[in-house]
Amino acid sequence: MKLKNKRKPKTVALSIISLLVVAFVILVTYLGAFTHISVQEQAEGPFILLYQESSSSSMKEVGMITSQLDKLLTKQGLSQRQPLDVFYPDGHAEIGFAVNSISVEQLSTISLQAKLKQIPVQKCMVVNFPWRNKLSFVVGYFKVNAALNSYRKSHGYQKTEAYVLNKGNTIVYMQPVVKP
Repeated sequence: MKLKNKRKPKTVALSIISLLVVAFVILVTYLGAFTHISVQEQAEGPFILLYQESSSSSMKEVGMITSQLDKLLTKQGLSQRQPLDVFYPDGHAEIGFAVNSISVEQLSTISLQAKLKQIPVQKCMVVNFPWRNKLSFVVGYFKVNAALNSYRKSHGYQKTEAYVLNKGNTIVYMQPVVKP
């Protein structure tokens, strides 16, 4: 009898660990961890970027700036927008939104709290990655960044800024193609 009781806690513990592992695999699969990454070269832009600068690219700070700008743009009636962030190799970032157009009146109100710049059409390395929730950015960063680094090195391109555009159910990662 005592042998059975000693086996039960081990069996229960192994069952719990197994369930946690299965749940984790299901979660990372849902987030795109096993998605095939394909790098394409194509023209992207132009974008009108309304943004705030960030000295770091921490997820917490990116989220905070995005939420603040979202409220500001909603208040100003800029409904046609998509989150667009620019991350530079030195670690600083421009966190904001791509907007289709902006009136002079809206710009004068927003300009105290955000900056505006034009990103021209340029040839980029592009990867589309599924967006499920905020964790998709974490999984996407590791998967996509590795693929872009490998592609860039194999083609002899320079490391440049990276654009991350959220298009509904897709995160579009873009890096301009710059030859040395």
